[in-house]
Amino acid sequence: MTPAEQHHQLKTRLQLAYDPVGVSGASDSDPITAGLAPAPSACRFWRRAETTRFTADAASHINCKVGAHVMGFSLGEQDMQALGALVQTMTGVAYILPEEVPALPRLPEHQAWHYTPLSAALATPELVLIWIDGRQVMLIQEAMGSAHWKSGKGLRTTGRPACGALALAYQHAEAVLSFGCAGMRTFTEIPDGFMLLVVPGEAVAGLCHGLEQTAKSNAAVQCVYDKQKTAFA
Repeated sequence: MTPAEQHHQLKTRLQLAYDPVGVSGASDSDPITAGLAPAPSACRFWRRAETTRFTADAASHINCKVGAHVMGFSLGEQDMQALGALVQTMTGVAYILPEEVPALPRLPEHQAWHYTPLSAALATPELVLIWIDGRQVMLIQEAMGSAHWKSGKGLRTTGRPACGALALAYQHAEAVLSFGCAGMRTFTEIPDGFMLLVVPGEAVAGLCHGLEQTAKSNAAVQCVYDKQKTAFA
């Protein structure tokens, strides 16, 4: 299944409001996209990549120190000091606890990242980002088998920072759902009803196949519920 076919399956089966995005690490020889407009955060690039393909380096990500760190970029002394000051602010207002700081998820060190609409990806991305609502979360849980009462394992979830979901999905090779931090809501301008699902690229084909069966199952059950609702109308 090509990335374009996966895009079609995800959009159709889940009725997505936004196009899925692929994210992959760039090699040292990959050219950085010239003239890339500055972004306030790493997560802002997720929205740009819904419509265009580009490669962004550390300098493009550095405006959000937390995001740059999570995305695996090496920070200079001045940026590390700025990151430390931001973390102090967050701990000072009890947004995060001091003991959380060393556990901040982080991707392996990279020089740059490729961002692309999944429909235009030339190869399977390392990670696929999907904006989903509550109904779609349920369908994905069913398709992945994590809604099974005896599975003993649900969909991994996280909150802030939202970019940490990329690192967790990469590290654990499993889908991760982020409810979305304040920064993500601010910089992506995604409506409050949506959450971020990050799926390892190699797992997307399996998710698409699972969604096919889930769609059939839900359609059959929906008929039962519709009849019951009509009986009480």
